[in-house]
Amino acid sequence: MGQKGEQIHTLKSSYERFKHLDIHELINFHCVFDAHDISLNFYDVFEAIEVCIVREFQNLKPKFSFDSPLKNELSLALMRLAKSDRKRFNIYKIFSQQVAKRVYKELFERELISVEKSLEKPIKAPKGQLLKKHLRRYQVEDKIRFNDNFTRFWFRFIEPNLSLLEEAKFDNVMRDIRANFDDYASFGFELICRELLAHKFGVEFDRVSSLWTREVEIDLFLKINEQTVVGEAKFKEHKICKNVLNLLAKKCNRLQLEPYKFALFSKSGFSKELERLKDERVMLFNMSDFEELING
Repeated sequence: MGQKGEQIHTLKSSYERFKHLDIHELINFHCVFDAHDISLNFYDVFEAIEVCIVREFQNLKPKFSFDSPLKNELSLALMRLAKSDRKRFNIYKIFSQQVAKRVYKELFERELISVEKSLEKPIKAPKGQLLKKHLRRYQVEDKIRFNDNFTRFWFRFIEPNLSLLEEAKFDNVMRDIRANFDDYASFGFELICRELLAHKFGVEFDRVSSLWTREVEIDLFLKINEQTVVGEAKFKEHKICKNVLNLLAKKCNRLQLEPYKFALFSKSGFSKELERLKDERVMLFNMSDFEELING
């Protein structure tokens, strides 16, 4: 089976199941329950998590149990990927190269993860010169993406806490989830931002990606008609200030990019300085803008 790159679970598909939620809570639910059905109508994501996942962990465990000689390695790899920067070589730090390759092969065959290819070009030495030692060792590195948020949630919070859950220490696990939820959900939010950006420019979802190099990382990158659109997605409890735009512009300068548009996405809105900014290149997206994805 292939390494699927398409986003199957859209925000609209979550809306069809959670029509009673406002857009803020819908995004929270999508970042957890995109691939897991729940029968009750909850209004708070943490209540839903506790009732439908944390206290139901015994019933859900078989879904994430692997009938494989590598079952322990598969779980360890997924826990590492769920918590890390998603770079492909992460699991090579805990397994031998041979085991890591076998683990990836099985995870791809099970269609749990996909590869997000790096757009970075290999470093080449100027003609007649030799690259410095640390640059000769550097390898362009792809990233790994879970094919659904629910699986990533399980391996970020539930699988690592199974011993606590077995002891019925549900409150301990919920404290962990509450404390780290925004950090966890930031990538799920980034994927929804890709979805909205693709919608705005009339392109397929997979045309929008991240852009990362040895020194720089940009959340959202789209090249269309020889023009580039770059963006940042912030899933935080405070407004985005102009310094986020300034930092994004500096990243582009380092990459020698001259963007056609800068797209900023915020969970909590924007500073007055940004909102007053008169620059046609800058696009600001609040939570209400995501309603286009469910109404369109």
